[in-house]
Amino acid sequence: MKHRPRIIGSRRKGRGIVATLVASTAVLAGCVTDSIESTTGRPLPPDPREVPPASAGDPINAISVLKSQQPIDTTGNGFPNLLGVGVYLFARPYPIPRFATGTLVFDLHEPGVFDVVRNAAPPAIATWTLGPQEMAAAQVDNLIGPGYQISLDLGTIGLSELSVDSADLVVRFVPADGSEPVTSSVQRVPFRLF
Repeated sequence: MKHRPRIIGSRRKGRGIVATLVASTAVLAGCVTDSIESTTGRPLPPDPREVPPASAGDPINAISVLKSQQPIDTTGNGFPNLLGVGVYLFARPYPIPRFATGTLVFDLHEPGVFDVVRNAAPPAIATWTLGPQEMAAAQVDNLIGPGYQISLDLGTIGLSELSVDSADLVVRFVPADGSEPVTSSVQRVPFRLF
C-alpha cells in the first residue's frame, strides 16, 4: 500500500483565504449608496445656483454694517480714534448687495439713547457724512459682494477723544432719488484700550 504525503494545515489555510475573499466581496457588493448625507445625518444642501443681482431700479431697503472689533489708536494719544467699517446695501428679496447712489451717514450716540422703533435719538456725539463721490471712492467688491469700505477717524471731524467709554454706531443710507432712507441696526463700539 502506498502512502500519499499529507500536508497538514494547507487546506485549512486555503479554505480560510477563500472564505475571507468571498466574505469581502459579499460585503463590498452589498454596499450601495443611494443618498449622500452630512456627518450629522442630514441631507446636504442643494447645489449652488446663479442668482441674478438686483437691478439699479430696485430700491435699497436693507443695510448691513460690519465693523472692526474695536477702534485703534493711530495718533499715539492713548485714545482709539480709527474705526474700520464695511457697508453693504441690499434690495430685498435679492440676496446679493449692490452699489447705489446716495449718501451714507455714520452717527455715534451715547449708549442706549437711540430709539430703534422711531429711528430717533438726541444729537449724535460724532457724525461722518459720505456723499455720492466719497461713496464711489470707497467701493469694494469682495467675498460678500459689492459694498463700501470706510475708515471713520475722529480726527477728520475735529475730535481727539470722546467723553464716553463706548458709543452706539448707527448708519443711514439716504438714496439720491429721494426715496425712504434705510437705517442699520445699532452696534456698540468700545472706545477704550484693552
